[in-house]
Amino acid sequence: MSGVPETKKEQILHLARQDPFLKVEEIAARVQTTPRYVRTILSEARISLMQLRRNYARRMERRLGIDVAVRSGGPDLTSTLSNTGKCISVNEIRVHKVQREEWANLLQVANDEPLLMVSRVRTVDGQPFFVSQVVTTGDLSLSEEMLRGGDMPLRELLGLTQPNSTEFRDRCLEVEPADPYIAASLGVPQSEPVIRSCNLIITEGQPVGLEFNVFPAYGVRFVLVGDGEYELRVVEKTG
Repeated sequence: MSGVPETKKEQILHLARQDPFLKVEEIAARVQTTPRYVRTILSEARISLMQLRRNYARRMERRLGIDVAVRSGGPDLTSTLSNTGKCISVNEIRVHKVQREEWANLLQVANDEPLLMVSRVRTVDGQPFFVSQVVTTGDLSLSEEMLRGGDMPLRELLGLTQPNSTEFRDRCLEVEPADPYIAASLGVPQSEPVIRSCNLIITEGQPVGLEFNVFPAYGVRFVLVGDGEYELRVVEKTG
C-alpha cells in the first residue's frame, strides 16, 4: 500500500491531522464533499480541530525556549541570539526573481521590473526559527559561501547598507498565510499564519531594498520593551 488516503473519510482525517489550521469548509472543498459530512467524520473519529491547534501552539511555545530582546541601535536578531549561547546557522538559501507592484513602488522602479529576492532559513540549535529575505533591484554577484555569511544580516552581505548613511523606514509587522516555500522552510502547515516584519532600506537617501523576517505566528511573541513613547499607525490591508 502506498499510504495515500483514498476514500473521502481517509482524506478528511489526513488533512485534519496534517494541517489543523484548515477550516471545515476548506477541507470539504479539497475533498469535494460537504462541510456537514466533514464535521460528521471528525466527530465520529473524536477529532477536534480546535484541540489540534492548541496542541500545535503548545509544541511551538516549548520548541526553542527563546526569550531575547532586540533593542534599537543594538545588535541584530541573529547576533542577539548568538549572544545567548544558541547555535545559529543557515539551513537553506534561495535566490530568485519576483514581480510585485507594491514592492516595486516602494523601491521606486517600474511596476513590471523583475526584482531579486534572496532568502535564508535561520535555525536555532538545529531547528528552523525564521526566514530572512531581502528584495532589491539590479543584478548582483552572489555565491552560497557569501550568503551563509555567519552572523551578518543579508542587507550587509548584499552591500545595501553603509555606516551613517542608512536608515530604515516604513517598518511594519503583518500576519499572512504561509506560502509553500515558507511553510516548508519553517516546518509548519501550509496557510498557517506567519508574522512578516518589513523594513524599507534607505541608503544615501535612496531606497535600495526591502528586508523581511518571517516567523511562525504560533511560535513567537513580540513584546514592546522600554518606557519610551512610540507611534502606532493602523492600516487596513486591501486585496
